[in-house]
Amino acid sequence: MKKNKPAKTNGTKKSVKISDTESEKLEKSSKVDSLDDEDQNFGGWLKSSDGMETMKLFVLANSVVMLTTIAYPHIQTIFSIILAMIYGTDELH
Repeated sequence: MKKNKPAKTNGTKKSVKISDTESEKLEKSSKVDSLDDEDQNFGGWLKSSDGMETMKLFVLANSVVMLTTIAYPHIQTIFSIILAMIYGTDELH
């Protein structure tokens, strides 16, 4: 890092001024580090191709389970109607 030397003064205090561009570089490098930390967690795995493929499989499987759960009573009613038409009713008159 470049440090600008202050003008000579009679006092014993020494100050160091960092230019704006250097401070911006430090901020950018810290942001990159935080992104690298995020890529090591679940978010990073999800951004990878393996994560995307697994998520697509999960969405498909979840859709099948939800449709089956919601539609099961209706499917059961349809099967009972078809069986009643084919084999007749089980009621005794």
